[in-house]
Amino acid sequence: MSLVVLLVLSRFRFPDASTDARDGAAAQPLARLAARAAFDDLSLAVRELTSRVNGSLLAVRTSGQAGAATALSPTSRDARLLPALRVRDDAAVVLVPEGTVVERIIGVPGPVTVLARDAVRGFALVRVPPQTAPMLSIREGQQPLPAPGYLAVAEATGAGTSVRPVFVGRSDGVGDPRWDTPLLTLGRGAAADIGAPVFTLDGRFAGMVTATDGEPALIPADVVLASVDQLLRGAVTTTGDIGVATQPLDQALARATGASFGAVVAAVDTESPAAQTIAPGDVITAVNGQPIRSPDALRLRVSRTAPGTSLTLTLRREGVFLSVPVTVRARPTAATTPAPAARAATATTAERTLGLTLRGVAGTGSEVLRVQAGSIAEACGLRAGDLVVGLGRARTPAPDDITAAFTKLPAGGALFLSVERDGEPRLVALQR
Repeated sequence: MSLVVLLVLSRFRFPDASTDARDGAAAQPLARLAARAAFDDLSLAVRELTSRVNGSLLAVRTSGQAGAATALSPTSRDARLLPALRVRDDAAVVLVPEGTVVERIIGVPGPVTVLARDAVRGFALVRVPPQTAPMLSIREGQQPLPAPGYLAVAEATGAGTSVRPVFVGRSDGVGDPRWDTPLLTLGRGAAADIGAPVFTLDGRFAGMVTATDGEPALIPADVVLASVDQLLRGAVTTTGDIGVATQPLDQALARATGASFGAVVAAVDTESPAAQTIAPGDVITAVNGQPIRSPDALRLRVSRTAPGTSLTLTLRREGVFLSVPVTVRARPTAATTPAPAARAATATTAERTLGLTLRGVAGTGSEVLRVQAGSIAEACGLRAGDLVVGLGRARTPAPDDITAAFTKLPAGGALFLSVERDGEPRLVALQR
């Protein structure tokens, strides 16, 4: 009798006898009723969740700045609306990329007061109109999310905030240089704005969306709130530095160093803690065992380390992996570039195979005057106007030093030159 009643109800609900376009089989009315019921259940869950968390959400308007984009924190100069999460009666947290300005809170007149900011992780604590903050239920722990399944992400509009469901196919732990604890993968299908608060369908705060290696990931709720607690206590976020300038591995540097990933050292500050252990041409592949896949990853990992802390770097040097300690210092307030010394009047021309015409610069190194077309120097990326300030570990190399070292290179060997170009350090590998 129950089956007959359900069948009759389904005929009333779906009176048209549709046909499956693929195999011509008639659609099963009970199956269609069940699918609609599941969709209605999801819609109902989202509506109930919206009513529970809406008081915790605000919309803020932000704008990016030139040079703010990184591989881990993409942004643009365009104004964007982002959701913020109320964490106190008079304060909310928003996750914004580095260099982003929080302009205003939607629906609140006047400028925004930023109470505190974590420059490394991107959290900004902003003052909001006092209102009793709803009690947030937290999804505790950093275990993978139940997947496959649905979560709800908050989004901001000009009229306020809303939540929508996203499907997560799988969830795994993934390392990120900004945090000691793993983040949780969400998959490409769970696309959401960076900084979007995420909730489980039963109303628990699960975390906030970020990007790691260009993919969406979830900062677990307890990690978010621990960072917020630091900001509320007035803890100063660290901006550590080890005194090295790095650049990405291109094909030429990868061949020369034998490394497939990492941050290649272009220059080392002679006054820094790293001067005794790191040299141009080294490739930093890990910090305290955590893989480093880009210069941005290294910068972020070191930046969040307090000055005076010792880190263990894994280096690839001349085909061998080494572990070296380095002590973090406070990041200098401004980069200083030595003033160019007076240039000597004599010129030295390198051999044809190298294709370099160099001029000695007293107390600084050698200036590239000309790069021969089709030469090894051109293939390795040297340009006229480059200033060679280092040859391996040696500083201020003369033209004769460079040509003599290249002449002694065996077939397949590489010579690392520290170069200044337009005031920025670079590493060039001259390879036979």
